[in-house]
Amino acid sequence: MYEAVATLRSTTYTQDSALNQVPVYTDREVFVKPRSVSRNDFYQAAQSGLKPSIVLVISTAEDYQGEKVVLFESKEYTVLRVYQRPEKDEVELTLEERTENAV
Repeated sequence: MYEAVATLRSTTYTQDSALNQVPVYTDREVFVKPRSVSRNDFYQAAQSGLKPSIVLVISTAEDYQGEKVVLFESKEYTVLRVYQRPEKDEVELTLEERTENAV
């Protein structure tokens, strides 16, 4: 069921000796179930200039802690939408593939 593994990445910032902001990444692996983006969700997002690529379902809500970046199958994604299914303890993350210029 949740046979794939995704890495959830959170970012905090620290200062180096020159007082520059330096990102510090914390990665956690979770089991997920990949799904396609529905046609309706894809076209609704496109009207806002977004391009959802994939949906990952996390088995328990406790496994998601507000991360904004997800690494999955050698690609980096930005979280566009988080939906906690009311009938289950699952969380659906709608993701957009990050481009080279993304921060």
